[in-house]
Amino acid sequence: MHHLIRLAIVLCILSVNARAQTNLKPDPIINIPAAMKNCGALYTYDSISLSRKKYILAVDMKNKGIISVGGKQIPLSLSATRLVNKIINVTTYKGNGYTVILSVKTDKQTTKYDTESGTAEIIKGKEKILIKIHGQSGCNESDQEGN
Repeated sequence: MHHLIRLAIVLCILSVNARAQTNLKPDPIINIPAAMKNCGALYTYDSISLSRKKYILAVDMKNKGIISVGGKQIPLSLSATRLVNKIINVTTYKGNGYTVILSVKTDKQTTKYDTESGTAEIIKGKEKILIKIHGQSGCNESDQEGN
């Protein structure tokens, strides 16, 4: 009987540890490449002010992106893009076993950048997480390489 109780406790602990290790919640990206800052899109959780610059997803205009999960920065490459109802841009990025499906709409356009909102679905194996996001996209020509 004691063996069964010990086994149940060990299995419970292993189950909790396994869930903790597969957490897909993205961390703030520490080093965003200049190309993505200057000409791309930067997104954060919808509950975090953009002025805090705690970005969880960054993409450039050259089909590259990055996220950070578990303290590791994961490079991504664009694999698909489509427009839904002429409003929502859906882009799929893949890299290192991760798939990120970004669904955003433009909320406001200015001459400097667009403000966007939507969701990011992060998938790795059988694990999935859907996050509400918001961000900014555009190019700042004075900050681009060569200028």
